[in-house]
Amino acid sequence: MCVCVCVCVCVCVCVSVREEWVSVLKETIQQRRSSMEMSLMNSLISKQGYLEMNGLRSKVYVVICADRVFLYGNAEEHSQGVGITYIEMNVGTVKSTDKRSFNLTTFYRTFSFLAESAQQRDQWVEALQDCVSRSLSSDVVAQKIWAVEANQRCADCGAPHPDWASVNLCVVLCKCCAGVHRGLGQSVSKVRSLRMDEKVWTDNLIQVFLLGNNRVNLFWAANTPPSEALQPSSDSEKRQRFVSAKYCQGKYRRYHALFGQQEALNKALCSTVQTDDVLETLSLVFCGADVNCYTGDPELPSPVSVAQHYGQILQVEFLTHNHNTDLPGSRAGNHTLLEAALPVSHTGYLFKTASSIRPVTECKAKGGG
Repeated sequence: MCVCVCVCVCVCVCVSVREEWVSVLKETIQQRRSSMEMSLMNSLISKQGYLEMNGLRSKVYVVICADRVFLYGNAEEHSQGVGITYIEMNVGTVKSTDKRSFNLTTFYRTFSFLAESAQQRDQWVEALQDCVSRSLSSDVVAQKIWAVEANQRCADCGAPHPDWASVNLCVVLCKCCAGVHRGLGQSVSKVRSLRMDEKVWTDNLIQVFLLGNNRVNLFWAANTPPSEALQPSSDSEKRQRFVSAKYCQGKYRRYHALFGQQEALNKALCSTVQTDDVLETLSLVFCGADVNCYTGDPELPSPVSVAQHYGQILQVEFLTHNHNTDLPGSRAGNHTLLEAALPVSHTGYLFKTASSIRPVTECKAKGGG
């Protein structure tokens, strides 16, 4: 009798403890999954969707978030936070294996996936490889630069958590816009990663970027028509047009009052670098002031030497990264501007034939001809 009572008590206690655990866990999940946290998590998701996985009858819902990959039974379970497993991508490698399939390999298991098309497979592989890169890189620089709220969005399209930058143009960029910048060439935009190029990011350069995208865009994007503005979802063609117009042509910039007056611009630059107003220096330089101009003082012959003399280390940093930058509208290869300036006199098709003219490097045959 006593034993039965004890057993009943034990069962009651076990049930009570279980219910207490369930209650506490539910409450904890609700607290952790606040709207703010969910918003942050969603902004870190680079790709999500259904994939077939070898060994399972039904598709799994795969989510690439920051430096991890999460597997869920379906989209609803993802929204509830009930997952199958997650993979730390610092131990993962990704490789295409067939037209539509690819493997995600870790030291403990190989996950084999099948996409609906070769194009989708390539998109998943690229997103997973980016995830591996993020997991092996450092967030130290990114976190410092993201401390300025304006730097948490791409300066060109507004995409969240941009982890690239143009160190001479002073803008923080998303991966897509950074790719377009890279295509402009180093003489226009010097693109560096916030995560992988740690050696570039000196304390002084980080301080320059604390100006923030919003303030820098008061110059670069002051006159952007809403119809031409980029969105995170903009296609590559529109992105290329916009970035080229913004930085190669300076189409949207706020023109300095001294624009077109070279001597006055140079004089103003030499004066401004004695102060801590890097934004004014940026405005002067990208409106035509010569970073390498002669100051008139043999003791301090250049703007850089003037800035050094006055202890303006951030001015020195900015000028150093722009000592050979092509200014907006100055590139000889800017066909858009050239074509706009020249009137078209005639257009049409012509047949191209081989030239009958002997090249000047070809020796004349002996005996005539």
